[in-house]
Amino acid sequence: MDRDSKSRVATNILITGGSQAWKLCAGFLLTIVATRNLAASDFGLLAMSATTATFLGLFKDLGVGQAIVQRPDIAKGQLDALFWLSVLASAASALVLALSAYPIALLYNEPRLEQLTLAIAGLSFIAGLPAVPAALLARESRFKALAILDVIATTASVASGIIAVIILRDYWALYLSTLVLTLFSTVGIWACSGYRPGYPHLDKEARHMARFGLHVSGFNLVNYFSRNADNILIGKFRGGEELGLYDRAYKLLLFPIIQLHNPIGQVIVPLLSRLRFDKEEYLSTYDDALSMVMLACQPGVVFAILLSKPLFRFVLGEHWVGAAPIFSWLGLAGLIQVATATAAWLFLSQGRGQEYFRLGIWTALINVTSFVIGLPWGALGIAMAYTLVNCAIVLPLYAISIGRTGPVTAWSLIETTGPHWIGCLVAAAITRISTISLLDGNSPAELAALLALAYASYLMAITFFAQKRRLAKRVLRNAYRKAKTFSEG
Repeated sequence: MDRDSKSRVATNILITGGSQAWKLCAGFLLTIVATRNLAASDFGLLAMSATTATFLGLFKDLGVGQAIVQRPDIAKGQLDALFWLSVLASAASALVLALSAYPIALLYNEPRLEQLTLAIAGLSFIAGLPAVPAALLARESRFKALAILDVIATTASVASGIIAVIILRDYWALYLSTLVLTLFSTVGIWACSGYRPGYPHLDKEARHMARFGLHVSGFNLVNYFSRNADNILIGKFRGGEELGLYDRAYKLLLFPIIQLHNPIGQVIVPLLSRLRFDKEEYLSTYDDALSMVMLACQPGVVFAILLSKPLFRFVLGEHWVGAAPIFSWLGLAGLIQVATATAAWLFLSQGRGQEYFRLGIWTALINVTSFVIGLPWGALGIAMAYTLVNCAIVLPLYAISIGRTGPVTAWSLIETTGPHWIGCLVAAAITRISTISLLDGNSPAELAALLALAYASYLMAITFFAQKRRLAKRVLRNAYRKAKTFSEG
């Protein structure tokens, strides 16, 4: 890994991150428009249908995309074998979802779910078709093409979604937005990749990659339960109105975190796969990426936790303020998930698919247990139980599992993340004191000032640590070189 290689990685992250930033901003705009024009029950209905669709969608490509990205070499016949496996899996999951439409409507006692679920089944099949060509684009580091496709598809999706919300004013508007996104993405990826399927060659290596993909799908399956059992329980026992509040709080918090991890993960997993036999470089690259992710996310999450009520009032309107306490509790879990979500980079790049699957099983069991414990107190009780379990059990479990083998140890994780947890405490204390004595956050200017204060106090705290000062110097040095090269060019 020379300087040019790292520079290209940084450039790819910036390119992919730029497209994700656009997706985040555009998606947030659609969320605001939809939330202000649709009822909470519309979001609850979508959440009910999405639960089953997401579950079956985990099998739509059998994890072949990650298997392709992780492999150093792959033959055309092996690619074709993985492609046809993914097509069969997509067709099977779509068929099962279509057959489940009526039982799902009966489960929730909601007749409208039948037609919506049938419509989503068609989307599920289409969404599985570009798995192999998209993986090839990522494997070949063609992130600029992927970023352009993302921007085009997202823009078309959000524009059509806003128009549909204004005209239809029901849940079908958001379905149409997703339909446009799926069609634009699928067509664009196939056009750019140049891949055309042929006769499959299912040899030993192809079977090995398929097993790795199955382990990844297995993790996604059990992770689904830990992320959607709460929706099932709330929808069944508390109703669509409360589920709508919980769904808005959950997605407004975790959607930005996911959107930040995605661009870095798309670039960092192939890089770490190539570095897995160079312990020092692997550890250094992961530590830098983890530090930057925590720095980018955590101060904003701390701010959102403490200012949840004025944020919901300003962004979504007074009638959504009831979701603010749920959001604040989930925010505490979000601070942890900023770090634990990067575990996927390690397991995937090191080929530890089976361990990844086992970790997912334990995490799912722990989280679902917390949902059942919190259910008597409704959506807020589930959020509280989920957060406490993540702090006390899930975070140590991830650290131990990651450090069992490979270059990254539990102790190196503590060294890397420790300053950031201290930064969170400092940012929370200073922001809270400011809200009590100076600013209440009831105007856009005050909210902006408090957000800037959270980031400034967090930065101040972590710069007391030599490791973070060295990282800051490297980042500033690279930024200076980039700016100098740009000005000279």
